[in-house]
Amino acid sequence: DVTFIGGTGGGSGGSPFSTITFDDSPAITYTFIGFAGAEDSTVQVDPTGGPNKVAQVVRSVTAATFAGTVVVTQPNNTVGTIPFDATRKRMSVRVYSPGAGIQVRLKVENAADSAISVETEATTTVANTWETLTFNFANPVQPPALNLAATYSKVIIFFNFGVDGATAGAQTYYFDDVTLLP
Repeated sequence: DVTFIGGTGGGSGGSPFSTITFDDSPAITYTFIGFAGAEDSTVQVDPTGGPNKVAQVVRSVTAATFAGTVVVTQPNNTVGTIPFDATRKRMSVRVYSPGAGIQVRLKVENAADSAISVETEATTTVANTWETLTFNFANPVQPPALNLAATYSKVIIFFNFGVDGATAGAQTYYFDDVTLLP
């Protein structure tokens, strides 16, 4: 469930961002654009037996260190305009990982200009259990920094960032409730 609370539309992102929960089908069409070994992403039933739907990402044995998945909920490969402001610079994502200590990178970018982006990371602390990770875009892992005047309308998630598939082996991850925090 990816959630964004508040904000306005406009820019290359179309409508405002709202929490991504994967439960709003067919009203919302969820599309995944995987790359570099994370191409196998789908909406599935919660692996713990809950009634909700979640995103499943299968990272292959041939995955590059930067294998990731773009989440799309609106036209032009966007999730809507994410309304970052002076008090809202963090997002949370519920994740289900096969291991603790896994680096998860979250990137937001402008759908029309990928040079306008910011990336941050969080680390899983449990295995085979849902946990909520918080991503603070005010503390990017590398330049560029968060620009509050920029339009961010694309979300990309990278599981086990920095580790290739040959080292990690094939792994399956789940995520839900992508949310902009107040």
